[in-house]
Amino acid sequence: MNNSITANGEKFSTDDLLLLTGEDEIKQPDQIKGYILLMARALRNPMRLPWLIKDIFNLCIQEEDQRDMRLCLIRVQVEAELKMNQDIQRYQQRRYVAQVIEILLFNELLLAPREPVEEGDIE
Repeated sequence: MNNSITANGEKFSTDDLLLLTGEDEIKQPDQIKGYILLMARALRNPMRLPWLIKDIFNLCIQEEDQRDMRLCLIRVQVEAELKMNQDIQRYQQRRYVAQVIEILLFNELLLAPREPVEEGDIE
C-alpha cells in the first residue's frame, strides 16, 4: 500500500487519511474535505497546532458535516488510546490535538471522563 496520498498538491499519510475519513480506501484524494486535510496537517506535526488554531477557528463546517468531523476527532482519540503503548509521546500528542480541536469546535469532549453520579443526586 502506498504510504502517502497527494491531495490539493500536498502529501498526507495514507493511514491518517483512512483514519480521519473512516474509510477502507481513498478513491478520490482531491475530493477529501478541507477539514479532514486540516486535521491531517495537525496530526502530521502536532507541534504546529498553535499555528493552525486560526484555520480551525475559521472552519465553516456545514451542519451535515459536523457529525462527520466529530467522528473524525473521536476516531483519532480512540486510536491514540489503543496504540498508546506503541509510542506514548506520539499518541499522546495526537490525542491532545484531537481533544483541543474538539473543544474549539464543539465546546466539550464527548469522550471526557465523567464524574460519578451519587444516588442522592438523581431526581
